[in-house]
Amino acid sequence: MKFRHIVTLSIILLVGYIGYTLQTQRGAYITDFKPIPQVIDSVDHSEEVIEFVNTYADFFQSQFDSLHSVGGALTIVYKGQTVFCKPYGVKKVGTKDSVDVHTRFRLASVSKGFAGVLGAKMAEREIIDLDTPIINYLPSLKLSKTYNQEHVTLRHTLSHTSGLLGYSFDPYVESGLSYNHIYQKLSVAKIDAKPGERYAYQNVIFSLLDTVLQLRTKMTYANLMSEFIFNPLGMEDASIGFSGFIASNNYAYPHKMISAKTLTYSVCKLNTRYYQTAPAAGVNASITDLSKWLTAIQGYAPDVVSHTVIENIGTPYINVQPTKAKYWGPSLESKDYGLGWRVFTYNGEKILYHGGYVQGYRAEIMVWPSKQIGMAMLLNSPNALAQKAVPFFVNLYNFYQNGTMSADSLQTTEIDF
Repeated sequence: MKFRHIVTLSIILLVGYIGYTLQTQRGAYITDFKPIPQVIDSVDHSEEVIEFVNTYADFFQSQFDSLHSVGGALTIVYKGQTVFCKPYGVKKVGTKDSVDVHTRFRLASVSKGFAGVLGAKMAEREIIDLDTPIINYLPSLKLSKTYNQEHVTLRHTLSHTSGLLGYSFDPYVESGLSYNHIYQKLSVAKIDAKPGERYAYQNVIFSLLDTVLQLRTKMTYANLMSEFIFNPLGMEDASIGFSGFIASNNYAYPHKMISAKTLTYSVCKLNTRYYQTAPAAGVNASITDLSKWLTAIQGYAPDVVSHTVIENIGTPYINVQPTKAKYWGPSLESKDYGLGWRVFTYNGEKILYHGGYVQGYRAEIMVWPSKQIGMAMLLNSPNALAQKAVPFFVNLYNFYQNGTMSADSLQTTEIDF
């Protein structure tokens, strides 16, 4: 038993609690952005979670500061209402240009959750069928094994069960090769399983959703996302692709750590890598946008993201091994993948989660449906905070809900402050 882990976590919780009780009932940090029209609830639910929110916010701030993070943002949504939304730091190291709640970050693989929703939404509208072989929509599709070529579906590609080896052709994406050129090379991609048999993370074949939807709708992926998700939800800062990212000056620059000893960062050159796989990694958004997105995924914008769509994206289609994940502890019972979302089972309950990384940026998002709570964070200087943010949020909220946390959980969680 690692006693120091119990002590450190207990101290953090105690400090958070004392900090809360000594204040004159400070409220959650809430921005003044426009509410989503679909939310119809006149009751303010923030007081129900204010102690938890303030304790977690203290943790996030302390970690952000101790790791010398450059810039970031955090939002917490509860029962369809934003109870916390705050920017941190600056857009570019060495400047005083502060991040605000409308500053755009790259979401990287958190974009996959948007693709899952759009795919499920288009299926709901009968524009596509997720279980129809892709070759029926895209006769030019060539894979190295005939069975996969004839049977792989969008449900397979969106759940990383196409049969291709993991991360197939990512080096081509990294080099900046166009998606059309990469598509032509799919015929030589190595395959080691039939569709639906095995989980293997993808970016290239995942993004066939873009090609299929363009053929079916005669609209670009960016226009589809704007018309069916961004605009209806009021995600005013969100966009697809590099041009959308730099459309105004309010964007965060990417950074890399140049010294782990001194925790110093240098700015990276803006780049377009992975934008050619738009469904996999092409979304840009502010923390305000993610607040609205969380509200929709919680089910409070049914005209945009229906309960059927939410059920579809959150259905586990394939198990992901191994089960253990750093900082989560034994309450994390299984890891699966749905449509563009990881589906975790935590104490018998479903949690939707995804993380994203592209050079200079990290994004994390989670929704706990049964608890009606979710959070998202953005960083432009990737560091250990991204690994800790979601599991600490979940474990801490579980502690506040149940008033207890087992010694085994504390030991396995291994939260190092």
